[in-house]
Amino acid sequence: MDIPLFISRFLYRNRYKLLIGSIVVTIIVAYFTQFLPKTYTVKTTIYTGLVSGTTIDETANRQSVGTIFDNLFNLVKAQSTLENVSLRLLSMNLIYGNPNADNTYISAENYRLLVSRMPQEVLNLVDKNSVEITAERLRKVEKTSGGNYIYNLLNGGDPHYSYAALSDVKVSRVQNSDMVEISYTNNDPGITTNTVKLFNEELLASYNKLRYNSTNDVIEYFEEEVDKLRRQLTQQENELTEYNVDNNIINYNEQTSALATSYNNYLDRYDEALMAYRRSSMVIEEMEQHMTDSEKLYFSNRDFLDKLNRLTDINSKVVETELFSSDEVASRDARLNDYKKQLAENEKSLHELSDSINAFRYTSHGMASDEYVAQWLTAVIERTKAEAEIEVLDSRRGDFAATYRQLSPLGTEIKRREREISFTEKSYIEMLHSLNEAYARKKNLQLTTANLNTVNEPVFPLAPNKSKRFLYVVAAFCGSIAFIILYQLLVEMLDRTLRDGDRTLRLTGVAPVGALVGKGSARTRKYVDAWNQLAAANICSKLNRYLKPRTVNYVNVVGIDRREGKSFVIEYLKKEWERIGLQVKYVDIDIEQTETQGYVLTEDFSCIIDPSEAVNYNVVIVEHPSLMSNSIPPKMLHLASMNLLVANARRVWRKSDTDTLKNFEEEAGGDVPFKMILNNANRFDVEDYTGDLPPSMYHHRLVTRFMHIGLTSRGNAVE
Repeated sequence: MDIPLFISRFLYRNRYKLLIGSIVVTIIVAYFTQFLPKTYTVKTTIYTGLVSGTTIDETANRQSVGTIFDNLFNLVKAQSTLENVSLRLLSMNLIYGNPNADNTYISAENYRLLVSRMPQEVLNLVDKNSVEITAERLRKVEKTSGGNYIYNLLNGGDPHYSYAALSDVKVSRVQNSDMVEISYTNNDPGITTNTVKLFNEELLASYNKLRYNSTNDVIEYFEEEVDKLRRQLTQQENELTEYNVDNNIINYNEQTSALATSYNNYLDRYDEALMAYRRSSMVIEEMEQHMTDSEKLYFSNRDFLDKLNRLTDINSKVVETELFSSDEVASRDARLNDYKKQLAENEKSLHELSDSINAFRYTSHGMASDEYVAQWLTAVIERTKAEAEIEVLDSRRGDFAATYRQLSPLGTEIKRREREISFTEKSYIEMLHSLNEAYARKKNLQLTTANLNTVNEPVFPLAPNKSKRFLYVVAAFCGSIAFIILYQLLVEMLDRTLRDGDRTLRLTGVAPVGALVGKGSARTRKYVDAWNQLAAANICSKLNRYLKPRTVNYVNVVGIDRREGKSFVIEYLKKEWERIGLQVKYVDIDIEQTETQGYVLTEDFSCIIDPSEAVNYNVVIVEHPSLMSNSIPPKMLHLASMNLLVANARRVWRKSDTDTLKNFEEEAGGDVPFKMILNNANRFDVEDYTGDLPPSMYHHRLVTRFMHIGLTSRGNAVE
């Protein structure tokens, strides 16, 4: 199939449908669009500062810009926002509307329509002094039940106050800036302006409320936790302080360290005193073995012993003071220094007493008596000091043991309480840190939401929007053409009318050898005979090659159904062959003749024409009854020079026709030429076989050039 040629012919065949259909639709649309209501559009621009505004957390701000813008857009169209805007808008119009004149709130016509539809009990709720009070009253009515007037107004199809109408508000970000634009279109300029104003107010209020609510809840939670942990920490610290006071603990670690140091010093002092005692005892025991009785008697007198006991008491006090005092403290202790001074005086007094031994100058071993006594006295003093020191140290051993028994369990309890305090303190610090972060977030919200400012206030429109009537008319014209084309293409694809050669070939599988225009219409009847003669001449020129010389050429002409126009076609074929000098005989077989035995079982054409008569003709055209209800003897089909099938171009090709044609082809076989001729075809379809038909008129030549896509042809004949 030649696609461009198909398109051009398709458009020409449907030219009147396309032209008339598109014009009718366009006129209808143009008429009704003149009654389109006027619309008004109001816009407002809000500066958000989300991109270039000042914030505490710049990184978080950049990452959440897209989300914040999405929240703004969704917040505008949230049902709670739509409800608030609708109720406040309705309250405003009921309060400020005027039934006699238009104003900046609502037109008089819309106000009258609103009041006429509203029940009296709802009108009684209007407070002329307050929009907010009226809105709250209407909200209570709307919440009472699902079938009241306010509920139906908001959830119905009202063009001004319903959720569906208010959902048409458009919210968009102005390119990549901080600006957000809110626009709304409606048929009332006052309602449109106030609707945008209310959306603007609701956006600012709802956005701040939603963002602050969550942050304030978080801050309240952390404040409660911080206060609870502060009280708990104070209580634990006070309990630890009371515990230390009750158990005489100032600093447990330093106290235990000092106790360990004192105990080590105590052990060293005890070892030194014990060694001094043993050493001095051995010296005294050795020297007393060599003393005379008079010397022993002297050192046993009362005065000497008193001085020696005095020395022991003083030395005990010195040891006690030094044992529980550091070196630095001991050096500044006046009482200790006094004890040491008394100790030195007593030692000196004992030495002076020993010097009074004058009776014996030498001992029994020949040693000088004064030197011997001095050594003995020194040993006695040393042993006396050691005894006093050991006695004091022995008495202190029990104090150390008691102190250890007291401090050992206190350490475990103190550490447990300190761990509890440490855990509580860490929790307190964490909660305090989280509280500070929550305060920082709140401050950041204050900085960002403070930037939400209206840049362009909604302005009352003085003129309606430009009408789209012209666009509707153009769209109707183009749409009607497209619809008609698509519809006719669908018809073209589904239509099973034979019509022309291309479709006949597609439906039947047989290519027509030619076509006749039939009897034509009243307008073309004077040209029909000439057209059919030219068509017959064209067909005969193609069939002549199948005619054999010096013999009778039988031509079977059949039709699948009745009234295909076989006789009409045969008439013009007969005339054409006779015109060129052939002798033609036309034989019409009636239905009664086909029902005889001789016809059905015939071996040749002798049953319909005498052979002696037939030899006088070059062509014998035999017209058979329709194939749908009659059969043709196979011998007639095989002995013929050709078999012609005449089909009405304006008939539908049915499945039964396909079966009949298939059966006919099987009976005829492939040895005898089989051709199809279309009858009652369109002039342009006949011209596909014959070329231009007379008369040659300019309009017809122009159409022919269009149908054959002769874009640059001139049609000038060459002489």
